[in-house]
Amino acid sequence: MASRRELKSIASGLLDSFISRNNDVGGYWGIGKLCLHAQDNATSTVKLDLLSQMVFPESAEFSKLMEGYDLLLQRHLAARNIPNSWVASTIIELEFSPSEEPEKQIPVITWGSLFKLSVAIWDDRGKKYAVSAYSYCAPHDSKKEHRSVGQRF
Repeated sequence: MASRRELKSIASGLLDSFISRNNDVGGYWGIGKLCLHAQDNATSTVKLDLLSQMVFPESAEFSKLMEGYDLLLQRHLAARNIPNSWVASTIIELEFSPSEEPEKQIPVITWGSLFKLSVAIWDDRGKKYAVSAYSYCAPHDSKKEHRSVGQRF
């Protein structure tokens, strides 16, 4: 029998997929592209609302990314027999200048600055299931990066 508690596991799965290097936007790392988008819009935070398919600040560039992660959310829900009606909201948020430091040391595996990725799912009863992780990234720069031939989104 399905349980709303499984929404935290789904949030964790979305986070793991989103932070991975396989998260492509036009053949480049999605988080680097989102970092550049934040920089271009003079903000340090980008939010993706999967249910409304909206990106804040707005951009049509990330529509395939949004569709892909909405489909991934739907697959996770279906695999656990969780009705879509149990999910009121799903927000992926990136903070490129996090207000709080991570509790433990984060290994620097790439160039750039610290960022925080959070995924939160609110159920139909108003309960929030959230996970977060830290890593490093720099704004997308096609002169420094190699384009992937196997684009996902």
